Amino acid sequence: MNVEKLRAINDKNILVFGDYMVDKYILGDVSRISPEAPVPVIQMREEQCKIGGAGNVINNIISLGANVKALGCVGEDEAGNFIIDNFNKNDIDILHFRKMSNIKTICKTRIVSKKQQFLRIDEENIKELPYEYYDYLNQNIEDIFSEINLLIISDYAKGAVVEKTSQLLIRKAKEKNIPIIVDPKGNDYSKYFGATIVTPNVKELSDVVKKELSTEESIIIESGKLCENFGFDYVMLTRSEKGISSINKDYEKKDFPAVAKEIIDVSGAGDTVVATMALTMTLGFSIEEMCRIANIAASIVVSKFGTSTVNLNELVSNISITREFKLLTSETADYIIEYLRENGKKIVFTNGCFDLLHAGHLSSFKKAKEFGDVLIVAVNSDLSIKRIKGELRPIIKEKDRIEMLCALECIDYVILMEDDNPIELLKKLKPDVSVKGKDWENKNVVEKPVIEEYGGKIEFIDLESGISTTTIIERILRAYNE
Repeated sequence: MNVEKLRAINDKNILVFGDYMVDKYILGDVSRISPEAPVPVIQMREEQCKIGGAGNVINNIISLGANVKALGCVGEDEAGNFIIDNFNKNDIDILHFRKMSNIKTICKTRIVSKKQQFLRIDEENIKELPYEYYDYLNQNIEDIFSEINLLIISDYAKGAVVEKTSQLLIRKAKEKNIPIIVDPKGNDYSKYFGATIVTPNVKELSDVVKKELSTEESIIIESGKLCENFGFDYVMLTRSEKGISSINKDYEKKDFPAVAKEIIDVSGAGDTVVATMALTMTLGFSIEEMCRIANIAASIVVSKFGTSTVNLNELVSNISITREFKLLTSETADYIIEYLRENGKKIVFTNGCFDLLHAGHLSSFKKAKEFGDVLIVAVNSDLSIKRIKGELRPIIKEKDRIEMLCALECIDYVILMEDDNPIELLKKLKPDVSVKGKDWENKNVVEKPVIEEYGGKIEFIDLESGISTTTIIERILRAYNE
């Protein structure tokens, strides 16, 4: 997976249409039961408001760094004003977004204490958007789709997404070869006809096919039928702790397990999946990569309270935590270092050739990690080792050395070092601590001025005696020459 593709995210423009609402949270503390009825009394501490529905999809997109053009309607009321103000603050293109007097903006109020919901109050009047808005969209359809990379339809079954409107948008997107992702609701999938991807959960899929889907075979069959009947390329089935299952029109299924994290609140996780899939699709990631990255993004938001989002630094950092993606490039290092700094992490750095990985190396890594929260290991490239140690080295090629280092739990990130010393990497990464063996303690450490200039520190550690790559090579030669 080429994570560097994410750098182009700022150039992408996503068109979002759907149901918009406000998620209100009344937060407080419970200390007693009411004398009037057997219910808890919540002493209110604060009130929070967030945009929900299609608005949360938009929040996820802008949090990741892309641009959004919003389509839809809200009422001329307090909740509608909140949504419009929020969009303006975040530079959302609302040229084709409308406030209308004959609409009431949906508001969901949750009463919460210590992350436990006690009650939800819904204020809504479910009805189709006024015909004049559809007429407006139809008349301005060319301008609406100008410079758009992908269309998202976020259906919360509150009246915005009806067949005539969604088909108007889908037909224009297909005419322009623009992919369409739909987060569906309800039993009528004809309004999504021609979409590239639909993202129901298992219950929603069961509802639309009007039968319980208790086996993997039934899931494959019914998802494949949906693709055939409604012209979808993929059904991306969101499956909570099971992650995402991708089923295409050829009835082929692939599973992508969820990333394990503590679940605090699942609110809005589906919106995060849709937003992440949309952006990775526009960036040229494969379907498999899209699903894996979407799972990682979802794991981040469910570990937060309330309707939440994920930003690009968080996403890249969490992608890189997995063994496969521990290897940093110069570009991805920028995101990850910024993310670590934002979260107050103490960064430790060490470097070396690490040819013939051995117990001495493991001991050094563990000791280095004790100086901070995150350990970054720079490994010399094959060419730099040849310059330092001669043409017969390294014994193990850089690709294999990197893979072994990435497999070690005590190492958080690995970065390839093309130079003979780490000066340029230290200038870029600026770790809090750089760790070297005590055999360097009284020698000229060429990187010392650089580390001191940005305020870092060098720590020297004891090395395991009698263990080195050279001594191991000598033992091997003796063993085979005897």
